[in-house]
Amino acid sequence: MKINPIALVYIIFLISFNSILCYKSKSKSHQCNVCRDLVDNFIKGFKKTSKGNFGGGNTDWEDRKLGSYVTSDIRFEEIIENICSSKENDCHNLLEEQEENLLDWFKKKQKALVSELFSDICIARAKFCCPKNTYGSECSQCPQLNGHVCSGNGNCDGEGTREGTGKCKCNREYAGDLCSLCNSGFYPKTTNDANKTECAECHFSCLACSGPEQNSCLSCKSGWIFNSETNLCDDINECLQESKCSQDEYCENTEGSFACRKCDAACQECAGPGADKCIGQCSKGFEKGSDSSCADIDECQQDPSPCSTGQCVNKPGSYECQELSDEKHDDDKQNSEL
Repeated sequence: MKINPIALVYIIFLISFNSILCYKSKSKSHQCNVCRDLVDNFIKGFKKTSKGNFGGGNTDWEDRKLGSYVTSDIRFEEIIENICSSKENDCHNLLEEQEENLLDWFKKKQKALVSELFSDICIARAKFCCPKNTYGSECSQCPQLNGHVCSGNGNCDGEGTREGTGKCKCNREYAGDLCSLCNSGFYPKTTNDANKTECAECHFSCLACSGPEQNSCLSCKSGWIFNSETNLCDDINECLQESKCSQDEYCENTEGSFACRKCDAACQECAGPGADKCIGQCSKGFEKGSDSSCADIDECQQDPSPCSTGQCVNKPGSYECQELSDEKHDDDKQNSEL
């Protein structure tokens, strides 16, 4: 079967074009990461080849006849050869777009390459990234307090990329638009820096507090109640309240909460773990014992046996009739003949 050359070229063009479209449609933060990796790998290759040569052994002769290896096309090709892995299509697309710019830096601005390449390629030219402490399509300034982004207690949404809202995402200890306040369950510590708030965690029973001790609570978390006599948050025993768990479960109190646990298989209803904590009737296959606990009924001891054929095997709350093997039949027959 003959393949039309024009059709083959068209197919290759479509595949390449779709790959570029797919790459362009991805988020700016993804594109920024791709660009950052590309520049980082280029710089790694640049440093790795810094002491290289043409491989002929006579460096002085090579420099005179072939030109300096430092800015040679051969060195540039060595750098970009492994800059992207074979599966990184986005990296290859970006490399194709920026190859001339990378070559220009390599040829003319090597002294500033390590420090300024990312800013030029990823921020100024590709427009995928933003400078540090800025965000969004226009690289707007992230919110600051006393010279620190989000007071130094959180992250600016989209920082360093062309995306995001710029709003502060506070660390768990902090709250407020600038992460300058203590969150619920934390209190402000005294520090030597008057311009910086440092928050520490309250006792686990406190919703708000003035210090780390249990008696420093100002209000209590859910599941606790304030005791005005002791100034402590006392645990609420939810299990004293009715209908916390389903009929076949019992309530277990925990600090600040409770848990529903399954009753023993012998119980239809229970007050705690074990067959001796059953309330009311036992489950099917169990019966009340002399100590009022629910005990398993051994159906295999009944006469007649519940199994018309096979061997009766007792199980908790039930029984099973197991077929006898041929070997067992032979043994039973010999025993009956003795």
